[in-house]
Amino acid sequence: MRSIIIGGGVAGLAMTTALGALPQISESTIIERRPTDAPSGMGFLLMPNGLAALRELAPQVHWAHTGHWIEHASLRASDGSILREHALEPALCVSRARFLSQLRATALGGGRARMLDGASVTHLTTLPDDDAFADRVQSVVLDNGNALDGELFFGCDGARSRFRTMLFPKAELSDAAIHEIVSVAEAPVLARELGTTFRKYHDPRGGLAVGMLAEGNGRVVWFIQMDAERYRLSDASGPTLAAFADATLDGWASDVIEALSTTDFNQSHLWKTRDLPPLPALHRGNAALLGDAAHACLPFTSQGANSALVDAVRLARLLRDVRTVGGTPRAFAEYTRLRRPNHRRLFLEGRRLRAAFLAPVASSGPVLPLVA
Repeated sequence: MRSIIIGGGVAGLAMTTALGALPQISESTIIERRPTDAPSGMGFLLMPNGLAALRELAPQVHWAHTGHWIEHASLRASDGSILREHALEPALCVSRARFLSQLRATALGGGRARMLDGASVTHLTTLPDDDAFADRVQSVVLDNGNALDGELFFGCDGARSRFRTMLFPKAELSDAAIHEIVSVAEAPVLARELGTTFRKYHDPRGGLAVGMLAEGNGRVVWFIQMDAERYRLSDASGPTLAAFADATLDGWASDVIEALSTTDFNQSHLWKTRDLPPLPALHRGNAALLGDAAHACLPFTSQGANSALVDAVRLARLLRDVRTVGGTPRAFAEYTRLRRPNHRRLFLEGRRLRAAFLAPVASSGPVLPLVA
């Protein structure tokens, strides 16, 4: 069977890797709209569930080498005073570019997968209604007019998934209530001081926070989270982001000021975070959704990439004994049954954490912004 994977990020590369272990998959094609040299984001946390999925997907890879271990969380006031501290089950802070490079090499290394960079899917075609099942996708059509036929289709194209819209036209993302400026600081001294601790600084009025953690090689991944209603930016250019950070964070803790001073804001990214209300199903016929395309959640959970990795592992397990396209709807239906409760939990947890973030900091201190 031939598989078509729409999206070459974490979800798409993980699914390709998982399919590479199934002998009935003759070839996989990944369609990635971004060109090879496009920016790939800053960094993220690989949580215990994501790390366990990676070990199942590619046990031969030493994934710890792609990042830096995080074992503690220190929640602080904007002046740097400690409000709460937690021990964490070890997580790995990874450079997104480095991690995707390793995952891409793993996905394509078996010789049965290829990647089409800079290509987009414009629409899909289905077989006539008198076929074995009416919802079977036959092919995807690319922006150059070429059609790619397949037996299995996987939508892994992110929160603003076009493929999801093709399968479920009524599915819509929420409005963006939280914006994030995500940056990397070249700050060896600060990275050493952070060590294995994730620090997050909070405005006591709520709705504004700064998080930072060492990613390795003297780099610090850091972000500003803000209430989108209270804090507005005219554009997302580097000078605008730098001016906003300088003005908004004036007088904050020395660590925050150091991160500011060692950041090239021309490389920063403004992320307008949106989540996806739970879908009625994660599949249609022989097409399934994974990762943010299936369950975009708010960044407070730190579960976007991790859930994508788990999605790929669970789907591959369900497909092990499927030898013909006729068996895929049952496997995909079981995938929906297994994963929808978790997606709903992450949606609700993300909303709970968002409400806590927008409110003034409680006397008991801020809420730990991570979901296991």
